[in-house]
Amino acid sequence: MRITTLMLVFCAAPFFGLGQNTIRGNVVDELGLPIYLASVEVQETTDITYTDFDGSFSLTSQKDFHWKINIKSQGYNTESFFVLSGGSTGELVLEYSAEMKALLDGNSSLHNKFYWKPWYEGTIFQKSEVQLTSNFMSGSFSFGLE
Repeated sequence: MRITTLMLVFCAAPFFGLGQNTIRGNVVDELGLPIYLASVEVQETTDITYTDFDGSFSLTSQKDFHWKINIKSQGYNTESFFVLSGGSTGELVLEYSAEMKALLDGNSSLHNKFYWKPWYEGTIFQKSEVQLTSNFMSGSFSFGLE
């Protein structure tokens, strides 16, 4: 009876996930903010998952012992990390790509597209109205009550 039970346990283990390994971790950016929907894949396999809203992921793989995982997300450099047995990575930090750094620094052509000028610079006013508007916006407007 014991032999039959042991044989059933060992034969059924791969079907119930006992033969699989799980990798868990958290993906953040350089500021420590979570990265949503970053792809996490085990190198040289088809095992892939995506991070959730708080940057955490859980990936089950048939590959045994240690893994090399690749993490990709738009606006960040692709990074590779080694995960040893145990499967916990902790926090994995992705660096911003050159394009994203230029956008954040204000040196990108996209910066001018999304940077809005004050409302009164885009409208056509007479010179006196522009001066009046700029004085009012700067706080140096007086009502003549001095």
